[in-house]
Amino acid sequence: MVGLKRAEMLTRYFGSLVNGLHVVVVSLLLLPGTTRAGIPLQDAPDTPSIGQDGKDVPWVPTPPELIDKMLDMANVTAEDVVIDLGSGDGRTVIAAAQRGAKAIGVELEPNLILLSERRAAEAGVSDKTEFITADLFDVDLSVATVISMFLLPDINLQLRPSLLALNPGTRIVSNTWDLTGTLEDPEAPGWSTDETIVIDPCPTWCTSHLWIVPAEISGNWQLGNSILELDQKYQTLSGTLRTQDGATPIGEGRLRGLEINFTVDGLQYRGTVDGDTMSGGANNTRWNAHRLP
Repeated sequence: MVGLKRAEMLTRYFGSLVNGLHVVVVSLLLLPGTTRAGIPLQDAPDTPSIGQDGKDVPWVPTPPELIDKMLDMANVTAEDVVIDLGSGDGRTVIAAAQRGAKAIGVELEPNLILLSERRAAEAGVSDKTEFITADLFDVDLSVATVISMFLLPDINLQLRPSLLALNPGTRIVSNTWDLTGTLEDPEAPGWSTDETIVIDPCPTWCTSHLWIVPAEISGNWQLGNSILELDQKYQTLSGTLRTQDGATPIGEGRLRGLEINFTVDGLQYRGTVDGDTMSGGANNTRWNAHRLP
């Protein structure tokens, strides 16, 4: 499975070059005396090459059009800290920094780190970027407000628990591969996306996925004189509202970061989670709830 995905990454990228979809990249590849980033070869020790193998994934860059879409979907601003996992030649980190964000690239290959730092300097964003030579599984992600990645399905699956444990509201964007599957069944349901966009025309890699880390709210909540019993699977909610008159199942339950939505007997509840409390509105009436021990 993993070998097939690696092969697909390389086949799709290099196939696009043959078909002339990346004329600019082709010109750089063919320009005598330069690297793919246009850096003189004599100044680029251990020059990286597209498709070079890495510990977890080969280096295949995300096209600029898709980087822009991923950062748009994550709504990256100067208030954000963006961590790009497997940052390659630094293009996503640099693009995030150009939007004013503090951007950190995590990359295990030293030659790519050197190239990334040089490209960041050329782009004038060295003060907003940092490139860390590290295994992506060893990095503290808790400082991030946005995580970006272009990995492989098995790596995404291994990362999923750590991503889900990030602060509620953290945005995660991924090129192509999602967060579904289990160790036993890669095609099994998992953490479904909050949004998926496919750009057209497609520049080899066209699909951007977005997740917003949901608050953890499973359990029982006091809602007025009623008990709201909630079960949670990623951002999807089910449960029951118990009143003195009986029990009513909730419907359309969903979290988007700290935002909660559900219905009871057709009445739409919308609100915000704040630790062990929730509050919001339903049919122009305010409601408040607190978590029960």
